[in-house]
Amino acid sequence: MQVVRMKKAVRLGLLTEALQGEESFVKRGFTAKKSADSLLVERDGHVRGIWTIAKDRFIWTAGGYSQPSFSTASLREALEYTLTEISKR
Repeated sequence: MQVVRMKKAVRLGLLTEALQGEESFVKRGFTAKKSADSLLVERDGHVRGIWTIAKDRFIWTAGGYSQPSFSTASLREALEYTLTEISKR
């Protein structure tokens, strides 16, 4: 069985769309801004952290830290982590 690997930008785009579609995330002042190779999560102009993609995994690095603190291959888990741990819905 061949595994289709999505490009980094596509995976980050899917996470961006999912976060922007979460009413609770947006109402509390959070934004998700995607560039070519990362997804910046901010609240009221303050960086909460950055999602990147490495080896088909979403990698979370909190603002002010140099090392990642969370990793998952699942878009759903990346979304849930952002909503429950980062934005504390």
